[in-house]
Amino acid sequence: MMKSIVYYLIFFIFFLVIVLPAVIAKSCGGLLQERSGGTREIQKPGEMVVSLYITSRNRIEKIPLEEYVKGVVAAEMPASFKIEALKAQAVAARTYVYKRMRSAGGTGCSKHPEADICDDPTHCQAWISTGQMLKKWGIFAFYHYHSKISQAVKSTEGMIILYQGKPIDPLFHSTSGGKTENSEDVWGNFVPYLRSVTSPGEESSPKFLEVKELSVSEVVSKIRQKWPDIIIDYKNPERHWEVVERSESGRIKKMRIGNKVVKGTEIRELFQLNSTNFKWDRNGDKIRFTTIGYGHGVGLSQYGANAMAEKGANYIDILKHYYTGVEVKKIEQLK
Repeated sequence: MMKSIVYYLIFFIFFLVIVLPAVIAKSCGGLLQERSGGTREIQKPGEMVVSLYITSRNRIEKIPLEEYVKGVVAAEMPASFKIEALKAQAVAARTYVYKRMRSAGGTGCSKHPEADICDDPTHCQAWISTGQMLKKWGIFAFYHYHSKISQAVKSTEGMIILYQGKPIDPLFHSTSGGKTENSEDVWGNFVPYLRSVTSPGEESSPKFLEVKELSVSEVVSKIRQKWPDIIIDYKNPERHWEVVERSESGRIKKMRIGNKVVKGTEIRELFQLNSTNFKWDRNGDKIRFTTIGYGHGVGLSQYGANAMAEKGANYIDILKHYYTGVEVKKIEQLK
């Protein structure tokens, strides 16, 4: 009797660890069938297809638009978020790629000219396959999260964001820290739909507040490497720091360091801070940076979107809040 229980237990563990993941992975791979030329494609009549450059595979694959959007939502936003926040992310992801699709008149990916878009989040937007979703979430959460994201994408199918009848660049970030940025305060270009708006309720974000300490010697070394001709007190460099200009949201646009005026974005990059909404103080032989928010702060705040969804806002409410003066319509309505 005891041996039978042990055998059943071993079989059960084998099934969970080996057989079931293999079955799921196979079924996930079946979503995109292998075709000639190294591309994958299942295309319904009239369905739009995205030419995606996948960095890890060093090749372009053709993926149905709505399947592509699922991969972006899974990569870019926590699947545990409220469904309306996931819908908002889906529409933003679809708009982003549609604006670049050559079949829709876009210019494609500047980094990979033969593709519409790539999966490098520093250049385009992140994307993961269903197999990667399985690895990311684990076997037990996979079906729930994949179903949830599929629902978000299906219920917004074909919907994109427009400003004066044209698709927007729907920039987004993780956590604004309470207020988003104007586009020109980050990149210098005024974009009418990328205006600073309030974004309450983001405190649940793990990146809402960060405290980072760097030794004075490291701070001085980085500054001297960046600006060799700078004049500062090497023992107390922070004494010669002051904020010169802040953006509408309170982030640092310009600050004085010794004899130089530099951009807040330069300091953020130099010390690898989460955002330009930071302050500093001396703590012994270290300089302590306290940073609020995560990301460039322009456009949709993902944690802000989830906070709005928790309070009952739908995805159109969310999109119209973070993108000023826009409308949300189906792609077919543009033709």
